[in-house]
Amino acid sequence: MNPILQVLNTKDFKKLWFIGTTGMAMRWIETIALGFYVYSSTKDEFLVGLVFFFRMAPMLFFGAFIGVISDQYNKKTILKFTLLITSIIYFLLSISAYFGTLDYNQICIGAFVAGLAWSFDFPTRRSMLSEIVDKSLYSSAIGLDMASSNMARIIGPIIAGIVLLRVDLFPIYIFGAFLFFIAYITCIKITEPAKIINSSKSLSLLKDDLFEGVKFIFKSKILITVLVVTIIMNSFVFTYTTQLAVLVLENLSGTSVILGILAGVEGLGATIGTLLIANFPIKKNLPVFLMGSFLFGFCILAFTYTQSIIFALVLMLIGGIGMSGFGTMQSILIISSAKREIRGRILGILALTIGTQPLGAFLLGYFSREFGSINAVKISLVFAIFALIIVTILQLKKN
Repeated sequence: MNPILQVLNTKDFKKLWFIGTTGMAMRWIETIALGFYVYSSTKDEFLVGLVFFFRMAPMLFFGAFIGVISDQYNKKTILKFTLLITSIIYFLLSISAYFGTLDYNQICIGAFVAGLAWSFDFPTRRSMLSEIVDKSLYSSAIGLDMASSNMARIIGPIIAGIVLLRVDLFPIYIFGAFLFFIAYITCIKITEPAKIINSSKSLSLLKDDLFEGVKFIFKSKILITVLVVTIIMNSFVFTYTTQLAVLVLENLSGTSVILGILAGVEGLGATIGTLLIANFPIKKNLPVFLMGSFLFGFCILAFTYTQSIIFALVLMLIGGIGMSGFGTMQSILIISSAKREIRGRILGILALTIGTQPLGAFLLGYFSREFGSINAVKISLVFAIFALIIVTILQLKKN
């Protein structure tokens, strides 16, 4: 049987798949909406970067401990309440936007809550996925999960771009409240939550569990490489999205619709790549992970130089394919290299490395204010590419 069909026939996979897709859809809708809205309202690149700092900070501050908690408590319960609380916060923000009382501080609070929800989703839901599918189907399961998330990256930014023609966040927030509530209802229907290992551990014992995960990582050359590359990509490459609205408005003289389409085309490329990975399982995951990282970095660097919308679309499409190699193989390498009983905390530590992104976003916002967004993004990308070259050389020497 086709591996994708095998995964889809696995009990509860579709429910977890749907929950992940809703979260990714809102993440990319907000990436476009918040960047465009804040820059249009303030004309301040630093404030644009700051709102994304709040959006991504929870991964940095809480990601590792959330991973430990997901190994010790009922994953379904964690995921369920995360979705419900997020839905309520989005609904309150939609009310504020409707009555015209929404301000920058409220936007930052909403961004922080959304980031916190993503921090819980990453180690919890991904760990649940790995527990319900056979090990031989990991690449197909993660590839399919990433493919659907990337499809959301196609539709989400385009929707945001159209809605923002009126420069209004009310439709964004009310849609988010609805989407997360549907995800909450879906989560309730999951019939096989992960078993509780020990729900009575003290904070000190949870810290010991975290250190156990760290020690396990340092025994694996593959895990170290994955985490170092993840820090490079999140700190210096993916941060370009925080200034994407500024880049498009200044470099391409585009509108919010053009902004949404460009981000959507990147999602299209990523979808194509992840579907190929899901349908044709790859044995050499690490080389694809590294090549995908390089390809994405080079394409975004070229994007900062172009003033042609057509060429920008091509670069985003190819870059999205590279992104699929990085994103899909990242989770596959982590899951396949970690023992099941500590998989949640390893994913949590991965979340911590992903959480370095707000630091990069904060610095990029500051330097964008000082030197302009285009120059700041170029410098960040060049540094990242050189760092990736060094990591690749060191990995080749190890082998």
